Amino acid sequence: MLVDAIAAERFRLLRDRSALFWGFVFAPLVGFFLNIGGDLFLRGVIKRPMPGITVDLTGQVLKALGEGASVMAALFLMIGAASVLAGDYRWETWRLRTPRNSRLNLLAAKLIVIGEALLWTLVLTVVLTLAAAVIGAGINSKAIVLSATGSGLGQVAGVFLVTWLEAMSLVALAACVAVVARSPMAAVVVCLIVRFVESILASTLGTLAPTPTWKSLLIPAYDADLLRAFVGAPSHAGLDAGPAGWALLALIGWIAVLTAGAIVLFQRQDLTRE
Repeated sequence: MLVDAIAAERFRLLRDRSALFWGFVFAPLVGFFLNIGGDLFLRGVIKRPMPGITVDLTGQVLKALGEGASVMAALFLMIGAASVLAGDYRWETWRLRTPRNSRLNLLAAKLIVIGEALLWTLVLTVVLTLAAAVIGAGINSKAIVLSATGSGLGQVAGVFLVTWLEAMSLVALAACVAVVARSPMAAVVVCLIVRFVESILASTLGTLAPTPTWKSLLIPAYDADLLRAFVGAPSHAGLDAGPAGWALLALIGWIAVLTAGAIVLFQRQDLTRE
């Protein structure tokens, strides 16, 4: 039954072209065109090739993935996630769907499909970042290097996973808000505010208190930044694995707690008019 629910949600998302584009495709495309525009602007200002400058492909990918759950990216991700999570409230179709499957399967399917969409969004980000780097190198006659810092596929895969987990923590929060408020807009607004506050706190704590504490580890954005710094550094040089391990547990814990909360709230909800 869960497989059927996943297939149904996947079908609905693929047919909802507006949510699919604005939620999971638009942000990587914007990054691609901004990178190309920056290279064109640089060539227009300097008006000559720059053969002595290199383009670090791995560094560009790590930077793009690190920004995959930024405030602006989160805005568009939450548009897509809220459309999936709260669309049945908007169209009042829950009372038609709940007799056909369990509530646990229906909500779990939505979260799984959003997780799949986020994975493809990050893959698209990697592909478009590499394409923009190659095109930009051609525009300004830059040399292309695979990695200028010694980072490799292991670091890219690690940052990819951390950013996906960070985004999924926001999705789990959006599920709770969508169930309580029964509104896609509420889920988008609340998650955007939370992500903005998290970003400020993570930046402030990272500057004022470089050593992680139990309070700072309660902030998902701080955990993600700490993990990206750990896995993105070649051989994890100069970084302690202990705080990174706690940060990973805290990030997974937030996802588990918020997901469980959304399921419990949804199980007890009256859907006779939804």
